Amino acid sequence: MPNVIVLPRQSNEALTPEVIDPRIADVEALARWMDYAFVLPGGFRFGFAGIIGLIPGIGDLIDALISAYIVYRAIELGVSRVAIARMMVNVGIEGVAGAVPLIGDLFDVVFKANRRNYQLLKSHMAEPRRQRAHDRIFLVLMGLILVASIALPILGLVYLAHHI
Repeated sequence: MPNVIVLPRQSNEALTPEVIDPRIADVEALARWMDYAFVLPGGFRFGFAGIIGLIPGIGDLIDALISAYIVYRAIELGVSRVAIARMMVNVGIEGVAGAVPLIGDLFDVVFKANRRNYQLLKSHMAEPRRQRAHDRIFLVLMGLILVASIALPILGLVYLAHHI
């Protein structure tokens, strides 16, 4: 049996141990430092991603590049292409939304793409077949949202052009 790293995890006011697969311990550490390493009064957690995102112009790009490491590790570990695509969508959502001044920085602190991607990687390593169905549903919904976000403005412009 490989060595297992156990870190405390906060759950309902009590610390419970979380067993971390040593193959993804580096991913967990990166996700922790980037998304939930620090605790504010009231229990709200944030990490360096929220701080890096405040750097004008390049903060969100730096954050996305750091987040890409988790995707790289997932590729190394042989996670399915659908899961990789889902991870890239998470990084993309955080990168694009984070680029909006001020509101995007708040979004970065709340969305936590690194934590989401770590959880995806952990789930895929534990139960790869079960996760594939969830990933496909997610990607279909993201595709529909993308198509709607492109088609609706175009349809609106066509409608306006006909009425002018």
